[in-house]
Amino acid sequence: MPDRGDVTSPGSLPRGSGARLDRFAAVFERLDAGGYSLFATAAEVDDDVRRAMAAADAAIGSGPRRAAIRDAVASFRDFAARAYSSRLVQTDTVFLFQSLADRPDDRVRFAASLERAVIALILWDELPPDDRAILLGPWASMVERAVGE
Repeated sequence: MPDRGDVTSPGSLPRGSGARLDRFAAVFERLDAGGYSLFATAAEVDDDVRRAMAAADAAIGSGPRRAAIRDAVASFRDFAARAYSSRLVQTDTVFLFQSLADRPDDRVRFAASLERAVIALILWDELPPDDRAILLGPWASMVERAVGE
């Protein structure tokens, strides 16, 4: 399961974010890596995403808090990379294999959308709902079910 980091140390993750990350991690680890491409966002980042990321970056600040958030995001990315590499190839017929969406650009876009979603979870109480929704992107319904909102 992705590690949410140490939420008890001063200056680490915002209070309450650990429980949200735990609930999301429980749902995230059950996702089939073959479906990760469904969470890959558009190749171009638009102005709304840039604005929401700037707001999140300002809320993150610097120092130990930034490092704790970076570690939490990295644990989700690492978990996804392991899941990608350990998935089984599904056969479509005897001699042909079903192609799972696994292009490098899909993985990059997936990782970026996952990073934004984890940041939105961590900063849930500090971001305006519109920015939070933009950062969650394709993860919104799963995250909202996981955190009970």
